[in-house]
Amino acid sequence: MKPGDRVEHLTRPDVGIGVLVDISGSLCTVEFSGSKFSGIPLDAISSVEEKLRKQREIDKALAKIRDCFEENFLYTDKYYEDNYNDLISGDLYESEKTRFVQSWVSENNNAELDYEQAQAVATHGKHIQVIARAGSGKTTTLVNRAIFLQRHCSIPPNQLILLAFNRKAAEEIKERLEKYFGGSIPHVMTFHALAYAIVHPEEALLYDDPASNSLAKSRSLQYVIDDFLRDPKYKDEIRLLMLEHFRSDWERIVSGGYDLGKSELIEYRRSLPNVSLRGEYLKSHGEKLIADFLFEHDIPYKYERNYWWNGVNYRPDFTIFLSSESGLIVEYFGLRGDPDYDELTEEKRKYWRQNHSWKLVEITPSDVSIGRDNFFNAFKQTLEDYGINCSPLTEDEIWDRIKDRAIDRFTSTAVGFIQRCRKLSLTPKQLTDLVDSRSDLSPIEEQFLKIAQHLYIAYLERLSATGEEDFDGLMQRAASSIREGQSIFERKSGKGDLSDIRYMFIDEYQDFSDLFLKLVEAIRSQNDQIEFFCVGDDWQAINGFAGSDLQFYENFQHYFSPSCELYISTNYRSSKSIVSLGNALMEGLGKPAESYKPDNGTILFGNLEDYIPSDREKERHNGDEITPAVLRLVSKLLATDKNVVLLSRKNTLPWYVNYDAVQSRRKNGLDAYCDLIRSYFPEELRDRISTSTAHKYKGLQNDAVVVVDAVLRSYPLIHPDWIFLRVLGDSIDKIISEERRLFYVALTRAVDNLIILTENKSISPFLQDIMARQALQDICWEEFPPVKDENSRVTVRVGNLNQYNNGATYAIKDQLKASGYRWNSRNKVWQKSFLEEGFSLDSLKKSIWSPLANEICVHIVDDHESVVDTYAIHSGQWNSMR
Repeated sequence: MKPGDRVEHLTRPDVGIGVLVDISGSLCTVEFSGSKFSGIPLDAISSVEEKLRKQREIDKALAKIRDCFEENFLYTDKYYEDNYNDLISGDLYESEKTRFVQSWVSENNNAELDYEQAQAVATHGKHIQVIARAGSGKTTTLVNRAIFLQRHCSIPPNQLILLAFNRKAAEEIKERLEKYFGGSIPHVMTFHALAYAIVHPEEALLYDDPASNSLAKSRSLQYVIDDFLRDPKYKDEIRLLMLEHFRSDWERIVSGGYDLGKSELIEYRRSLPNVSLRGEYLKSHGEKLIADFLFEHDIPYKYERNYWWNGVNYRPDFTIFLSSESGLIVEYFGLRGDPDYDELTEEKRKYWRQNHSWKLVEITPSDVSIGRDNFFNAFKQTLEDYGINCSPLTEDEIWDRIKDRAIDRFTSTAVGFIQRCRKLSLTPKQLTDLVDSRSDLSPIEEQFLKIAQHLYIAYLERLSATGEEDFDGLMQRAASSIREGQSIFERKSGKGDLSDIRYMFIDEYQDFSDLFLKLVEAIRSQNDQIEFFCVGDDWQAINGFAGSDLQFYENFQHYFSPSCELYISTNYRSSKSIVSLGNALMEGLGKPAESYKPDNGTILFGNLEDYIPSDREKERHNGDEITPAVLRLVSKLLATDKNVVLLSRKNTLPWYVNYDAVQSRRKNGLDAYCDLIRSYFPEELRDRISTSTAHKYKGLQNDAVVVVDAVLRSYPLIHPDWIFLRVLGDSIDKIISEERRLFYVALTRAVDNLIILTENKSISPFLQDIMARQALQDICWEEFPPVKDENSRVTVRVGNLNQYNNGATYAIKDQLKASGYRWNSRNKVWQKSFLEEGFSLDSLKKSIWSPLANEICVHIVDDHESVVDTYAIHSGQWNSMR
C-alpha cells in the first residue's frame, strides 16, 4: 500500500471510506472527510483492503451470474459450479437465483411469489419433491414454474406435461396457463386422460362417480355377485359369510328374490302381494295388479304423484302421461260401500271431470276379482281405447329390468377390495399367493377372501367378455403400451410425444399409488431425461381408501434420484389461530405450516351437551337438537357477511334430524340437510350456505367453516369391513393416521372463522389432542340467539296456576292434545305455537279445552321468549294477570 490509496476505517465504520495519508513504520495516518486519524496498524488496513478486493471480485461474479440468469437460466448452475463455486457460497448463489425468479415472475406475470415458492420454481437439474402445506399456493407455484420454463427458459410447450389426479384440478391449471399464454400451452391432463390418449380403448369405461349418480363399476361387479348367488356352488358360501357379517344385506337379497334364477325371480316378484315388479310398496292387491300390468307392458307411469287439491296433497294411485300436461289417472277404489269413502270418491270424479286434460280410469275390487289374466285383458282393452299401446315385454326384458338391486354393503366392500387389487396390478395368482402367505387370518377374513378371489377372477373375465374396461385396467394397458415403444398420445386438443418430454409436473403427489408408479416407470424407461416436479402435502393424504399409498411420498428419493426436498409452508388462506390449530393437530409429523395473515381469526368450540334449545326451538324441531344449534351459528355468521359451509365426515349427520320442516325432501344426506338449513333464511341468503363431506371439500375454502361432527363416531371413522383389506396392507394405525389427516383437511378449509361442534361424552380423540396443546374458546350460546321464523309466531303455554295443584292441567290433557299442544317436561307446561298474524285471544278462548279449564295459568310468549300476556283461568273464566 502507498499514500493516496483508498481504505476503510476499522474501528469507525460510520465514517466510511478514507485516504491513506502517511506510513510511519508499522503505523499509518488516514484521513476521513477532512479528519485525520493516526496510529492505525498498517496490517489492519491491508486486511480491509483485501476484503474490499474480494468483495469487488464477488460483485463482478454475481453480475456475470445475473447476466447468465437472464440469458441462459438452465445453464447457470453449471456455470456457477465451474467458475465461482470457491468464491461464492452455495447459500448466496441460491438466494440470488431465487430473488431473480421472484423479480421475473413479478414483472412478467404480475404475481408475487414468496421465497420458498420462488425457490421451488428456480430449482432444476434434479427431481424435486415440494411439500406444500394447506393454503400455501401449491397450484400457483406449479403454474408459475411451467410459465417460467416456457417463457424465460424457452422450453417448448410440447416438452412440458402437467398431470393431475382429477379433472377439476387439471382444468384449473389449464385455465391459468391459458390466461397467461392465450394460445400454445404445455400438455395438461389427468393421469387417466393420458392413459386414454395412449391406448384409445374401444371398450366402454367403467367407473363410479357418485356426484353424477353413476355407479357403473359397482353395478358391473354386482352382476358378478348375483351370478354367484344363483350358482349352487357358491350360494351357500356367500350366504354363510353374509349371515355372519352382512346379515341385513342377505335379508334384502332374500326378500327381493335376487338369489333366484330368471323364471323363479319373475314368478316370485309377481307373487308378492304388496310389492310391484318395479319394487314399489303398494297399499293393496288391486294396485299391485295395475302396477305390474303397466310395468310388463312397458307403459311409463308415476305412482302417487302429488296434486294440490282443496288445500291438501292429493296423490292419485297412477298417472300415465300422454303429454307433459295430459294423460290418464288410474284410481283403485278399493273401499266401495263405506259412506265417507264413497263421498270422497265422488269428489275425485268431479275433480277430474273438471280437469279436461286428464281422464279418470276407475278400477274396483270386482274388476280384479276375475283373476290376473282376465284383469290384464280387460285393462289392456281399456287403455288401448284411450290410444295407449300395450306391447308386452318378453321374459328376458322383464328379467333385465328387475334383476338390478341397490348397491349394498357387501358389494361396496367387494368393489373396494377389487379396486385395491387393480391398483396394485395384482394377477389372480398373485392375489392367491398373497392370501396363502398369511397365517394370521381370522375365520371371517378367510371366508371373505375365498369368495373375493373367485369374484376377482369372474370380474376380470366379465370385462373381457363384455368388452368393458375400468380405469385401472386402462392405466395398466397404457404402461404396457409405453414399454413396448408407444410414445405418442393423442387427444382432441392435440397430440404429443412422451419421448419429447423434458419436464413432468405431478399435482397432489401424496395421492400417488403403485399403479401410477408403473405408468411413470414405463415413461422413464423410454425417456430417462425427464425431470419430475412433484407437489403435494402428506398432511392432506386422505385417499388411502381408493388405493393411494403414502410410501411413495415418504420415500421419494428411493423412486426419484437424484432428488431434493423443498417446502412451501406459508398458509395464505387461513388466519393465524386456524393455522396454529392445524399445527397442533399434526405436531411431530413434519415441518409445521406458517401463518401469513397477521389477524388471529375466530375459533369456537361448541359442546352440544351444554346447548339447551329454547321451548320454541324444541317445538319447531321436535327431538332434533343439532339443527337449531347449527341455525344459530349460521345466522350469526351470515349477519357478519360470511359465507358458511357445514362439513361432515359422512354424507349424513351422526344425530337425529327432523326433516318435517321441509315439505319436499327430494334429496338425500347432506344435500337434504342443506335444503333444511336454507329453508329458515331469506332467498337472498340461501346461496351463501353450503354443506359437504370433508373428503369432497379438499382443495376448497370458505369464510366460515362449521365442523358439525367432531365426535368419536366420526373422527376416526373405522368401518367394520376394514379387516378384509388387511391382506392388502391396511391396519388400524394406518386408518387412524388417515382419519387424523382428514380432520386436518376439515379444519384448514376455514379462512377466518372456524366452529367445531362435539359432545364431551363422545369427543374425537383428535380434538382432545388439540385441546391438550392449546386452549379453545367455548361457544357462549346466549350470544347466538335462536333463528326467527320468516313469519313471527307466538307460543301459548298452559300450566297449573297453583304449583301445589298438579291435577289442573291433567284434567284437560286430552283436550290439549287434541288441539295440538305438546307437553314440555322441563317447564311442566303444555305448549303450542301460532302465527302471530291472525292470532287472537278470542280464538284462544274458544278452544275446546278453555271451558273445562280451572286453576289454569296461560302465558303468551313471543319469538324472543318474552311474555306478552298472562292469564288465570277459573272455571273457564279468563282474567288478565298483567
